[in-house]
Amino acid sequence: MAVAAAASGAWDGLIVLGLLVILLVLGVRKLRPRVHIPWTTGGIVVFFVFLCLLLWAWSWR
Repeated sequence: MAVAAAASGAWDGLIVLGLLVILLVLGVRKLRPRVHIPWTTGGIVVFFVFLCLLLWAWSWR
């Protein structure tokens, strides 16, 4: 039982990142009719994931 709990802890960051990406996509699609956003939604998501990975790598230096 403890092994399963330890293994699931490794996925917590990925789950949180996935939820943040979903919220980002929903927010961009809701704001797009009111505000001009020059990037596509996919471009924003790729940039956000790259930024999160960059910050994660910086924290491990």
